[in-house]
Amino acid sequence: MGIRAWLTRLFEPYAGECSLLTKRALGLYAEGRLTEAHETAARLAALAPHDRLALDLVHRIRTDIALNRHSEHLADLSRQLRWLNSSVAQDYVARILRDPKFDDPLRLERHGYSVASQNEEDGMLAEVFRRIGESNRVFFEFGVGNGLQNNTLCCLLRGWSGYWIEIHPAKVEFIRNRFATPIRNGRLVLDATPITAENINEVARRLGVPGEIDLLSVDIDGNDYHVFQALQEVRARVVVLEYNPLYPPPMSVVTAYDADYTFREETYVGASLQSLTDLAEKKGYKLVGCSVSGINAIFVRADLASNKFSTPATAEHFYHGPRYQLSFSGGFGWGPRSNFSKFHVPNFDR
Repeated sequence: MGIRAWLTRLFEPYAGECSLLTKRALGLYAEGRLTEAHETAARLAALAPHDRLALDLVHRIRTDIALNRHSEHLADLSRQLRWLNSSVAQDYVARILRDPKFDDPLRLERHGYSVASQNEEDGMLAEVFRRIGESNRVFFEFGVGNGLQNNTLCCLLRGWSGYWIEIHPAKVEFIRNRFATPIRNGRLVLDATPITAENINEVARRLGVPGEIDLLSVDIDGNDYHVFQALQEVRARVVVLEYNPLYPPPMSVVTAYDADYTFREETYVGASLQSLTDLAEKKGYKLVGCSVSGINAIFVRADLASNKFSTPATAEHFYHGPRYQLSFSGGFGWGPRSNFSKFHVPNFDR
C-alpha cells in the first residue's frame, strides 16, 4: 500500500477540518510540495496534539524536507569540490610546465589544449599539423568510445573526414544517433569490427581507408603495439599511440599478444614508451612528444619531422610519468567528456 493510501486510511476516523487537512496535507506531500504540506500537517497536529498519527505525518514531512535540504547542500558542495579539484589540477599542470626544459619552443607540451581529447592531444596535434601541414585531412581511429572523447573528434569538427572503429554495442548505437549527419554525408565511416593484428589490414581495405592519411590514432587498451606493428595497408603522416607510463625508459616492455584480450584495469598491459618508440622508428617515424599526463605519444613520419621538433627524438627526452588523475580531475578543462549537446556544426553538413 502506498504511503498516501496508508495515511489516508489511518486518518479516516477524523471528521470535519481534520479530514480536510489530512487530504490536503497528503495531496501536497504526494505532489512534492513539502513546505506547504508541512504547514498543513502542522495545523492538523495542533488540532490533535496527542494523536500519534498526526505527529507521525508531521515528522515524515519534516524528515523529507531535511533530507532534501541536505541533498541540495551536498550537491552544492560537490560542485564546489569539482571546481576546486579542477583548479588544483590545472595549477599542477602549470607548475609542471614551469620546468625550464619546456622553454624549448620546439616541444609540444605548452601547445596542448583539449576540445574532445582526454588530455591535451587536440592542441598538440593542431601544432604538429601547423608545422608539417595537412594533406588529405583524413583520420583513422580505433577505440573511439562513444565518440565524444577521443583524438579525432576535434578533427571532424574542423572539417576533416575519417573512419572510426568501436566494438561496444551501446557506444556504437550512440555514435550512429549522435553523428548521423556526418555518417549520412559520408564524412564519417563507423565500423564495429573487433580489431586484431590478423584483421587490421583487411578491415582497412574493406572500409576504404586511403593508403596515405594524415592521422592514425590507436587506443584499444592492450594490443596497440601488435596491431600497429601489423598495419601495412595504411600509412599515416602522424600517429598517436597510447603507452604504459609505469615502465619508464629505457625499459622495453610489451604484453604478450592475445587476440581476444579485453582491458581489465591491469597494470601490466600495453607497451612502454621505449618499445613503441623503437617500433615506430623501424616503421619510419620519430617520436615528437607525449601528453603531460603520461598517456599518449605522438609520432611523425621521419621525412616530415626534419628540424621541426625538439631533439633528441628519444623516449627519455619526451617521457612523462603516470599522472592519470589529471585526465579525470579537470586538469585539461572539464575532464571526462560525457555531456555534449547535439551538434549544430556547418562542417557536418558538407
